[in-house]
Amino acid sequence: MRRLLPALAAGLVTVLVAALLLGRSAYPVLGLADPGELVQLGVPLLRALAAGAAAVVLGALVHGLVVVPGTPSATVRGVASGAAWAWAVLAFGTAVFTVADVSGGFVAPGPDLVVGMVVRAAPVGWLACAVGAAVVAVWVREARTWSSSLGAGVLACVSLLGPVMTGHAIDGVGKDLGTPAVALHVIAATVWLGTIGAQLVAPVSPARSGAVSTVCAVVTIASGVLASAVLVPSWGELATAYGVLVLAAAAVTVVVLGVLVRRRLTGSTALVVTELALLAVVTALSVAMTRAVPPVQAPFHTTPTEAMLGFRIPDPPTVGRLLTEWRLDVWFAALAVVLVVVYARWLRRVEGWPLGRSVSWFAGCALLVVATSSGIGRYADALYSVHVAEHMLISIVVPVLLVLGAPITLARRALPDEGDTQRSGAGPSGTDARDRLEAALDAPLLRLLTHPAVAAVVMVGSPFAFYLTPLFSLLQPLGWLMPAISLWFLTAGVLFFWVIIGVDPVPGRELPHVARLAVLIASMPFHALFGAILLAADTPVAQTPSTLAADGGGGQVFVTDFYSRLRLPWAPDLLADQHVAALLSWGMGDLPLVGVLVILLVQWHRASVAEDAAARDLLAARR
Repeated sequence: MRRLLPALAAGLVTVLVAALLLGRSAYPVLGLADPGELVQLGVPLLRALAAGAAAVVLGALVHGLVVVPGTPSATVRGVASGAAWAWAVLAFGTAVFTVADVSGGFVAPGPDLVVGMVVRAAPVGWLACAVGAAVVAVWVREARTWSSSLGAGVLACVSLLGPVMTGHAIDGVGKDLGTPAVALHVIAATVWLGTIGAQLVAPVSPARSGAVSTVCAVVTIASGVLASAVLVPSWGELATAYGVLVLAAAAVTVVVLGVLVRRRLTGSTALVVTELALLAVVTALSVAMTRAVPPVQAPFHTTPTEAMLGFRIPDPPTVGRLLTEWRLDVWFAALAVVLVVVYARWLRRVEGWPLGRSVSWFAGCALLVVATSSGIGRYADALYSVHVAEHMLISIVVPVLLVLGAPITLARRALPDEGDTQRSGAGPSGTDARDRLEAALDAPLLRLLTHPAVAAVVMVGSPFAFYLTPLFSLLQPLGWLMPAISLWFLTAGVLFFWVIIGVDPVPGRELPHVARLAVLIASMPFHALFGAILLAADTPVAQTPSTLAADGGGGQVFVTDFYSRLRLPWAPDLLADQHVAALLSWGMGDLPLVGVLVILLVQWHRASVAEDAAARDLLAARR
C-alpha cells in the first residue's frame, strides 16, 4: 500500500496548487458570490478524493474480472466494497460543498439544504453518484458470480457519469460531442488509474494489465482530444485558465504514454509507480478544470437551436441532406467500432465461417452508424418524424442484421475451451474468455430478458411507454439521455430478434419454429396500432401540459414542447409532422417484419430438411 502514497500525494498537491492559482476567478464570470476559501479549496479536494475512491473500486473490479482468471475473490470484492462506501461518502460531501459553492457559502442543515441539493443540477449529479456508489458497495459485497460482479462494474461506470452529466460538458455549442467525449474520458481514465494501482498492490501478469492500460490510454487520449476541441474551440483560447490546464494535462499525458510504452517493454515496477503518480497528476488537473470556465461557455450570441442541441440546423431536411450532412454520434460510433473490431478479431481465428453472416454483422454495424451519425441522426433531434424513423432503424433493421451475424457462435468457435487449450499448449487467456462468455450467457437477468414473453413485451411495448406517455416530453430536453433511450430500443430489438430468428442459441429452452412464428405474428399489429394512435391524435405527443401561477393566484394551464422551443423557421406544423411519423412507424415497422417472417420460414424449412435427413440417416444405420 505504501507504493500508492506518492500518487496520492502528487494528486492532492496538484489539485490544491491548481485551486489556489485559479483562486476566485470563475465566480464573477458565472455570476456567483464568493463562498470563502474553505469551500473554494474543499470542493476540488473532495472531488479528487472521490475520483481516487472510484478508481480503487473500478481498479479492483477490473483486476478481478479481466486481469486475474476466474471469479473475483472475496478479498477483491471486500476492497471494492469498502472503497465504494468511501466513494459514496465523499460524493455526498461533494454535493453538500457544491451547494455551498453555488450559494455563496454553507447552508445550515435543514429544509434549505435539501432544497439546494435537489433544485440545482450539480448537487443532484453528485447525489446520484453517491447513491450509485452505495448500491455498488452492497452489490459487490454480495456478488458470487463473474456476471454479477460485471454488473456491479457497469453500475460503477454509470455512477461516475452523474457529475459529468451535470457539469460544464452539457452546455454550449458542441455539447452533443463534448458530453459523450468527457464521459468516455472519465470512465477510461478512472479504469486506467485503478488498474495501475491494483497492479502495484497485487502484481499479476504484466501482459494482461498492460493490455487493459493500453486500451484505456487510447480511449482516454482520443476522447480527451475531442472534448478539448469542443470546450476550447480556437487556438487563441488556449491562453485562458481552462486552456492552460488543458495544455498541462496534455503534456503530462504524453509523458504518461511514454512511461506506459516503456513499462510494457521492460516490466519495471518502478515505472508502474511513476505511471500511477503521473496519472494522479492528470486526474488532479482534470478536477481543477471543473473550477474554471470553458471558453465555449463564455458569453456569445447563439441561436436557440444551438443552445438546446449544440449545433445548427439551418435548412429543412431533404434526401440529400439526410444522407450527406453527417455529425458524429460518439456513443454509437464507438459502439460500432468495438463491435466491428471484436467480430473481426474472432473471424481471423475461425476457418470456413459463412460469408453471409459476416456481411450481415458488418452491415448492421454500418447501418447503426448511418442511423445515428448521418443526417438522419442529426435531424432526429429536431423533427419527431425523423426521430421515429431513426428508432425504427435502430430497433428493427439493425438488430435483425446483428443477430443474423451469429456473434456468440463465432465467439464459441474462436475462443478455445479447456480441452483445446491443453491439447494445443496455449495459454489460459482464451479459456478464461470462453468461461466468462458462458458465465455472462448464463446470467439470470439475460435468461429473463430472452424469455419469449418478456422479449416480446419489451419490444412492442417500448414505443407505447416512451412516446404515448409524458416520459418522452420529460426526457427529451435532457439531450444526454437520448442516446440511452436509443440504446434501450437497440437492446430490445436485439433480444427480440435473437429469440425469433437468431442463429445463436438463446439461454434456456429453445422455442420451436411454430412458436416463434406465433410470437412474431402476434407482435406485428402493434406497430400499425402505434401508427394509428399517432395519426388519430389531436395534439402532438411531444407536448407537455404544465401549470403556472396566474396573476390572480390561480392556475393557468399552458402547453409547451421541445420542438417549438427550437424555433426552426422551416419547421413543419407539429401535428402534420406527427402524421408523417405515424406513416413512417407503420411502414418501417411492418415491412421489415415481413422480411423477418420470410427469414423465419426459410430457417424453419432448412431445419425441417436437416431433421428429415438426420432421420433418414438414422433409419439407414439401423437397417
